[in-house]
This record gives sequence, structure tokens and C-alpha cells, in this order.
Amino acid sequence: MTARTRLLGAIVSICAVAASAGPVSAATTTQGSAQLKFTLAATSSLALVTQYSAAFGQGNATPTLLPSAAGVCAGTGSEANFTLSFGTIVPQTAAAVGCVYKNAVAVSINTNDSAGYSVNEYLDSSPGTGMGVCAMPNGGASFPVTLGALSTSTRAGNPAAGSFTGMNLTGCTGGSIVPVAAGGTDSGGTVPGNPGTAGLEYYTGSTAMLALASGAGATTGTQYLGEDIQVNAALGAPSSNAGFTGVFMTIQLVSN
Repeated sequence: MTARTRLLGAIVSICAVAASAGPVSAATTTQGSAQLKFTLAATSSLALVTQYSAAFGQGNATPTLLPSAAGVCAGTGSEANFTLSFGTIVPQTAAAVGCVYKNAVAVSINTNDSAGYSVNEYLDSSPGTGMGVCAMPNGGASFPVTLGALSTSTRAGNPAAGSFTGMNLTGCTGGSIVPVAAGGTDSGGTVPGNPGTAGLEYYTGSTAMLALASGAGATTGTQYLGEDIQVNAALGAPSSNAGFTGVFMTIQLVSN
């Protein structure tokens, strides 16, 4: 048998095997599915310190007070937690007066609420006839501020007092009026402090508030804001009644 004959025989054999194998079936895939149903709860936390440091520490030293004019206010000795002691405000005979407490209050905020949040504050009761309170942002030109790293106060000298119409505070130089709460409910507590403090004094549901900050979504970790607080007295404001010890200020985080 010649080589040519052997080659033709091999080709015929290969073709025969291929023909006998029949058509190749196409691969098939089938599917099923299961649905996973869940939500992630929204959580929020707020904490505050007074006479704060850049590290969000609580201060207890003699406060740094900035009077609008010499003699309007002075240091009052060591400070208690969650308390801002301005001492006695001494009026002048020709103008309104004010006293700024540097690094008065810092707030930390943490929330995963994707719907966003707001932070606001207000006085739980009136500071008295002819008296008014201003909040001055640290780390921002005006309220509301953008939350972020904690900034400390750069104010110095004799900041101007707030402006009055009669006995009503109507403006703050470098800040905003902290309004007196209205339309809500007072807890009836007797002490200041952080959320969860036994006997905490706070006010809820007020229709009057100063917007400190807001966000359209969750915060990225813990965020901060800081403020100075100024107590003001109108020209001709009457002296406080015996036993008057000041007012409480509520700061709240509201989830959207």
C-alpha cells in the first residue's frame, strides 16, 4: 500500500468517526432567585462641652470674658461643667453693654441618617427684661456653619455689644440672636449636661430656634462646631431680681 493510499484511508476514517458522533448539543442555563429584605437603622449622637479646648475637652478654669467696655464684666473664678459664668454685668449710662465668653460651647455630632440632619439652639426661658444672648460661630463667618474639625475662638479686645430696640435685642455684631423658646415643652429639669443626664433641663418642640448647622446626608465620622456666647444688656435695663441665676440653653440634633 502506498503512502497516498494510507493517507486517504486515514481521512476517510476520521470523517466516519465525525459523522457517527452526531450533532453537538448547546449548553443550557436556568435561574432562580431569592430576595434579601433589610434596612439599616438611622442613629444619631450629640455631646457638648463648655469652656472647650481644641481637643473637645471640658474646661474648668477661670473663663476668658471680653467686655464691650472696661469694667462691664470680669472673671468669676473656676468654672463648673456645663456652666457659663458671666458674673455680674455692669451697665453703662450711655450705651448697651455686652460680655463675650470665649470658647463657650462646643458640640460633637455623629449621625448615619442619609436623609440629613439639623442642629439648633434656643433659650429655655427669658434672660430678663432688657437682656439678650448672642451666639458667635468659631470657624465660620455666620450661622449656619459647616461641620468639621473643631475651631477655637480668635476674638479679642472689646467686641461690640448687641443692638437693641427698646428692651429687645435686635442684632448681634459677628453673631446671631439665640431666641427664647416658644410653642414647645420644658422638661422641668434642674441641671445642665449631656443627653441622658438625670434631671436634665431641656426644651423640645420650640418654634423659635437658631440654626447652627445642617447637612443633606450622613456625617463622615464625628463632626464638630464651636461658639462664643455673649450676654447683652440694653441701655436702661432693670437690675435682675434677687435669686435670679440665669437661664438654660438647649442644643439639639434633629434627624430629617
